[in-house]
Amino acid sequence: MSIIDIIDKKRRGEELSKAELSEIFLGYQSEKVEDYQMSSLLMAICINGMTMEETLTLTDLMLYSGQKMDSSKVEGLMVDKHSTGGVGDKTSLIIGPIMAALGLKMGKLSGRGLGFTGGTIDKLESIPGFRVALTKEEFIYDLNKVGFTECEQTPEFTPLDKKIYNLRSVTGTVSSIPLIASSVMSKKLAVGADFILIDLKVGSGALIQTKKEAVELASTLIEIGKAYNKIVIPVLTDMNRPLGDNVGNALEIIEAMDVLKGKTGVLRDLVIELSSTLYSRAKKINLDVAKEEVKKCLDNGLAYEKFMEFVKMQGGDIDKLELASVMKPVYASEEGRLKDISAREIGRLVLELGGGRKKKGDAIDYGVGIVINKHIDDNIVKGDILCYLYQNDELDRTDDVLKAFTIVK
Repeated sequence: MSIIDIIDKKRRGEELSKAELSEIFLGYQSEKVEDYQMSSLLMAICINGMTMEETLTLTDLMLYSGQKMDSSKVEGLMVDKHSTGGVGDKTSLIIGPIMAALGLKMGKLSGRGLGFTGGTIDKLESIPGFRVALTKEEFIYDLNKVGFTECEQTPEFTPLDKKIYNLRSVTGTVSSIPLIASSVMSKKLAVGADFILIDLKVGSGALIQTKKEAVELASTLIEIGKAYNKIVIPVLTDMNRPLGDNVGNALEIIEAMDVLKGKTGVLRDLVIELSSTLYSRAKKINLDVAKEEVKKCLDNGLAYEKFMEFVKMQGGDIDKLELASVMKPVYASEEGRLKDISAREIGRLVLELGGGRKKKGDAIDYGVGIVINKHIDDNIVKGDILCYLYQNDELDRTDDVLKAFTIVK
């Protein structure tokens, strides 16, 4: 079939064969298929979905568009973790060092921001000198040396996923369960860990908006895992509110470090829950015992030390991390109780500041973002500082920011 016929077939909601999927997706990888043609197919998939057979085929195409890592060269028990994306989500940057401090190996292939949600690779690139492109040999060496390493897809690792991922981010084709599942699992399978924790973000500030969709995605991920003899552990977490206080690439690196140094709050609580779940399953120990071990390596500073080792190993200079030149406080215009903070509005605002991509190839301003100063259920007095904006211009965005904060009498 011609490329147009394949796109039209999916537009009608019909199942594509392995040969048809290979023709168009591998054609896109080799640049025989244009961006606009792939965008049309991705939109048809978003609207009409894919069968499990199609999803498995796409996962396989992404996985074998590059090479699989030889996990036998990794010294020790390998685990992996992935978040489906949310506003202010920097959990991977904390959980990886925790796993390394506990003696496990966590090597991750991560992506960039999708839509209004941030991406771990963008956050790491805010650290001057940090290398996100590693060869297989470098990946394994770093993993054995530190216990945690993280890089982007490369010509060696799932390059087709990287190319599709970048296109989805700017074409309104992010929120598709088959596309999310195949993207996530191709990266996990390329690394080869036997235990894979999936932090499934659900809510207005995530790619997945409803619990029904989250359950469907969890089921799909588990089925893909079974097909490759991997244990997938999905955990549903709330993403209606920003995760933590800092939103923005460099700002989130700072907050991840703060939690590793002892900062308490919702972010630390979630990290402990996720880390304990993964550690208990991988080591086959009681969840409460696992939780105590996780807390211990946070409290004694070992996890923070692993984070610093990780940054240094990949060439980063944390001392040169820079924030935007202008910091503007945003004041409450009324008094009452802070009922809600909209993750979606905060995410969109950071995107407008330049902290994400609106179109393919956009440069990111790593230093911009928001630091939230008040929390849900706080009593607010008119004139209280709700948050601080970090920006590289003098524009007044007060009205846009206030839309994200719901204050009730």
